[in-house]
Amino acid sequence: MNNLTKVVVGLCIFHPLMAFSASAQADGKLESYLKDYHPETYNAAKKSNLDINSLEFSNSNINNNRGAGAMSNAKSDLRLLSKLPRPSPGSARKNCERTKTGVGIFLENNFVATCVSEDGTFGNGYASLGMTFNPAGTGTVNAPDYLRPGSPHEYFSVTFNQQLFTNNNRNGPTMTGSDNISTKIRRLDQYPALQTGGVMVTSSISGENHAQLEMKQKYTLDPNSREIIVRVEMQNTGHGILQGITYARGLDPDQDIPTTFNTVNRKGHSYFFPGSPVHVKPANIVWASGKNSKLSVALYSVDPVGHDTCVSRTWTTNPMDILSQNCGSPQPVYDAPAGLYGFDYSDSTINIAFKVGRLAPKEKKVFSFKYLFDKERKYVIPYPKRPTPPTDLMDR
Repeated sequence: MNNLTKVVVGLCIFHPLMAFSASAQADGKLESYLKDYHPETYNAAKKSNLDINSLEFSNSNINNNRGAGAMSNAKSDLRLLSKLPRPSPGSARKNCERTKTGVGIFLENNFVATCVSEDGTFGNGYASLGMTFNPAGTGTVNAPDYLRPGSPHEYFSVTFNQQLFTNNNRNGPTMTGSDNISTKIRRLDQYPALQTGGVMVTSSISGENHAQLEMKQKYTLDPNSREIIVRVEMQNTGHGILQGITYARGLDPDQDIPTTFNTVNRKGHSYFFPGSPVHVKPANIVWASGKNSKLSVALYSVDPVGHDTCVSRTWTTNPMDILSQNCGSPQPVYDAPAGLYGFDYSDSTINIAFKVGRLAPKEKKVFSFKYLFDKERKYVIPYPKRPTPPTDLMDR
């Protein structure tokens, strides 16, 4: 992606259906993916005679290619990415924790690894290893990278008193460009055998008229966990009341590189246990899945502090845009109880935002959310059990 409005070819399916698409070369893969992994969405599309394959790209999306002439350079960029060697564990940790401009913290267990850069974001600019996940739990450095390909984008933003403050991973550890939140990081508990426990990210944000907000973000990655827990504590450390406090977090997932920058994106989710399915509300989860890798990443929260999620086709970083759903229309909403089966196939970002509200001097407020990682499993419709013959028939 770049800093301009992203040019995308996407798809949103609802019930009743609305489709937004452009002509592209079809290869059947997207249709097959939906049929095997999201049959409800697939069936909704078929009932509306929608050509799912028209959404498939034959060339890479331009949104993650940097500089002018991005479309013409797309294929060469992909060839370059495919030839990049996977970083070794030593180089990934070294590049994170021993940079020229500062020191990051390498957060890792058997499933998940990421670099917390000195500005408090996940990833380390274009340096090796942004955010990886290995569903087998056998090590993460050589696993597909969600964040590093193309233009890395993982950020947190805060607003208060109608001012916006943002740190963004695309600037790496250099604290330049849009990064305007003064931040320090320190390591917390560390488990044996590279099982790193957590990182504390402390930010001091100074606004106009001596307004002051202190924010502590605690990142926790437990041994053998497939999730990064983020706990956010905000305190008004100034002398005046802070109004309109909001917070946002988001990333641009590209786990299917070198094949494509596109992911299958949606708000809302359903998963199945024996018995009734469990439905997660669209405001509580937004996720992106790799059509080819089947690897997914999600932002998830059920915190009582008001929040919402969004899929964005631009460099959305303003929490107010996310909370007002002003980040792409229509949003790809998946809400099975309401009969909505939406998805978006494009090079987009996923985001979550919280409406913290008002803080008086010395007042605190705490909320939390998670980065979830998983690998999709093929949807299998169980066959009905055969009736058991009567005992007397079995004895004959």
